Amino acid sequence: MVIESPPQSKSSPVRPHARTYHRAYLNNLLANHFHTPLVVIEAPAGYGKTTLLSAVTHRSGAQVGWLALDAADAALNTFIANVCAALYRLPIVPDYQVLDTQDIRSAVKLVVSSMRELGIETLVLDNFEHVADVPAINQLIEQVAAELPPPVQLIIATQRTPIFKRAGRSRVTRLDVTESDLRFDPEDVVGYFAQVARYEVSADEGGLIVERTQGQAAAVNLVLQVAYGLPSYLRINFEMLLPAASQAVMVSLLRECLRRAPVAFDEAIHLLRSGADTPASQALYQFLAAANCLVHTLDDEARTLVIHPLLRELSTRL
Repeated sequence: MVIESPPQSKSSPVRPHARTYHRAYLNNLLANHFHTPLVVIEAPAGYGKTTLLSAVTHRSGAQVGWLALDAADAALNTFIANVCAALYRLPIVPDYQVLDTQDIRSAVKLVVSSMRELGIETLVLDNFEHVADVPAINQLIEQVAAELPPPVQLIIATQRTPIFKRAGRSRVTRLDVTESDLRFDPEDVVGYFAQVARYEVSADEGGLIVERTQGQAAAVNLVLQVAYGLPSYLRINFEMLLPAASQAVMVSLLRECLRRAPVAFDEAIHLLRSGADTPASQALYQFLAAANCLVHTLDDEARTLVIHPLLRELSTRL
């Protein structure tokens, strides 16, 4: 098992999890804008951007290219090379030189022609915050989107507002999906707990969970981890479980999840903090992936796992 993604996994989309709750209004929002050439999903970590993208990527019959960006992609040539590798489903080759970095027009033609040749309907760029401040890449994105024939689409997920969005006016029609769109509402929480955990929560309890988690998908998921497997007649006092809306609540919820792990609680905390790659850490990450708890799976056999950045952040505070 690989805990950290090897280079080729940058172009491997996250697998939808059996415990994922698909919110119809978000899927319908994207479906109703299938003709919009550029979609920007912008929100802080933990609001379900990658989960939403995985649903788009694995919908029936869809031809989708996927690239999870990182800091190295801020170099234009690396960015273009990795986009092309993702489209053609080739291994990512670091520092592969595709073309003159000053020749944006040729780069645009290369990406657009590749998508046309391969019949790619959607190109997904996850973690776009790593390149959101790079002018050349932002220019490239706008030009590519402007030349894509309908219904071919470019979807970007980012924690940071890209330059082309800050400019105000845009050359292309764009759909913006924001933090407010991604937040869980009380009805979402009630449906999520009923469908995934088979645990009944009232509308008032759903409202309290939304208030204390601010509707953040990752935080709501951590609350669900506590309820998962419990019969509904064993009532959780959500007022006590979620005393206030703060990151301290998420740390407390993660601690509750770790008490169910296949390794001792103190050892689990040590493994998360140290980042060690041992049989015990592998068992822990497999457990978290199986629970859909801040660890994503890239393949059906769960051989490659991707750790959510929130898990790393929360681990330092355990």
